[in-house]
Amino acid sequence: MGALSRRLERPELLAALYADARREEHEEVAIAAIFASTLRSDSCYVDVGANRGQLLRKALRIAPRGRHLAFEPIPALAAEVERELPGVECRQLALAARPGEAQFCYFRDLDGFSGLRRRPEISDSRGRPEFITVRVSTLDAETEDTTPTLVKIDVEGAELEVLRGARSLLERARPVLIVEHVPSASAIYGASSGEIWEELHSLDYELYSVTGDGPFGSERFAAGEGVVNWLARPARATHPSSQLASQSRVASES
Repeated sequence: MGALSRRLERPELLAALYADARREEHEEVAIAAIFASTLRSDSCYVDVGANRGQLLRKALRIAPRGRHLAFEPIPALAAEVERELPGVECRQLALAARPGEAQFCYFRDLDGFSGLRRRPEISDSRGRPEFITVRVSTLDAETEDTTPTLVKIDVEGAELEVLRGARSLLERARPVLIVEHVPSASAIYGASSGEIWEELHSLDYELYSVTGDGPFGSERFAAGEGVVNWLARPARATHPSSQLASQSRVASES
């Protein structure tokens, strides 16, 4: 059925039979709507975990005059994005809370499950893992001269690390976030759903499913309710700590 639905370009055939496929289809439609409603023709989009640039293509279509940044640590995929999407600035590195170098588990047959920690449910025969050394940076360091409108984070469980390395950006630019989060994947990094919720809550962000349910409190977010992709939006345009910092600078300058 999966092969037939792909051949006919009719994903609803698969979705009609399988709950996970239905959820994935609904979330894909919702993400496309978020792109269309959030980005202007000159907006900046940042893609953390770009893979082959599936969502970058949407950004280029909706915001053709914008600056678009992509982060993809797998050399072959980063090269593919650069080759296929010349309007995108693709940086071959991973993002986390601190800069440095790290070992990265690249599943050659299932590259979408690759990450800074190995997913234990992917066997050698299924994934054909290869461990490569990658450069690691932070979103704050990589976006000092950028004010994105929309940021997507898909890092197979390392989302808390990415968020912790992006606090200055989130306080300054207040972008809308699309975050893939599966509790079992985050647990590989020693992170809980509650910690991710607290990190975003401390930055005055509200959490919704990408299909519009919410806002989710900490307990409900931890329960998941079958959601994989989440929408985090700033409750206010400027975070209170940014306002205080701005006021302090004005006071000191006067």
